[in-house]
Amino acid sequence: MTLPNNYNGMRRIKGVNFWLPAVSAILVASLISWFMVTTLATPRSVDASQINRINNSMGHINDATTSLNAFTDYQNTRIDNLSDNTQGQFDDVNNSITDANNKISETQKDLAGVQNQSNDLQTHTDALQTQTDTVQTQADSLQTQADSLQTQVDSLQTQTNNLGTQSTQINTQLTTVSQKADNTKTALDTLTTKVNGLAGGLKITPSASSTAISLAIQSDTAQTIAFQIQFRPTTDISTTKATMDAALAWLYTPANVPVTLVAGSSVRGDYTLYWNTSDSLYHLGYITFITKGTSLSAGTNTKTITFSTTGSYEILVSPVYLTGTSTGSW
Repeated sequence: MTLPNNYNGMRRIKGVNFWLPAVSAILVASLISWFMVTTLATPRSVDASQINRINNSMGHINDATTSLNAFTDYQNTRIDNLSDNTQGQFDDVNNSITDANNKISETQKDLAGVQNQSNDLQTHTDALQTQTDTVQTQADSLQTQADSLQTQVDSLQTQTNNLGTQSTQINTQLTTVSQKADNTKTALDTLTTKVNGLAGGLKITPSASSTAISLAIQSDTAQTIAFQIQFRPTTDISTTKATMDAALAWLYTPANVPVTLVAGSSVRGDYTLYWNTSDSLYHLGYITFITKGTSLSAGTNTKTITFSTTGSYEILVSPVYLTGTSTGSW
């Protein structure tokens, strides 16, 4: 706030008002004295004496007036100085108030900043509380898992104890199995001895032309062996017959025989038929020939088998081990 600056007029009015009663009192006293002089008849000496007294009084009054004027000037000077000092103090107060207002504004800004920081802190506090709740939930879940794990550990401990008992039982069983293994080994040794007493193995490498099958045979020992030869059609062969007997009768008719085989002598073929649901007729599956036994020497042997066919076939060869004392015929 700003205070008024001009107090000179007010100081002068206050100074005049202060001295006006005093001057009025002096004038009244003078009039009274004059009135007494003019109205009261006194001797000249008395009058002179009175006049002197009046003059003395007037001199005192003049002195008093002079002193009073001097005092008034001094007081006015003091009042002026006081006014100037007061105005300066008011100016200082106004400046202080302005500074205070500025500081209040800055303080309000700072308070607004503090409020914003407080709001941010509250937001962070809420987020931290949420995270704390989440961590607490996870901790509860971990506790539950820990309890479950402890239960599993207890169960495993029980199972381990049971395994100790089972281990003893297994050791007993292993001892029994070991004994059985020894017995099995003895049986295997006996079987090996018997197998070693059988005829040696064969390695057969067949090849075929349109009329003959050549067998390159590697035999471990001298032995007698027969061969199974299968002819499997690679194209469909229908007997055109709807019954098994009619189909076989048709196949065994010399004019209809699809394959003939000679291994030293003619070899009988046996037919395998299948029923074709698409035409309700019997079709040829394959023809199987088993030769008579033939003598093989230890080492390399060569055998030739001739054949004739109607149609195309896949040929399969396998050895057949004989029993008895046959020495072979081809």
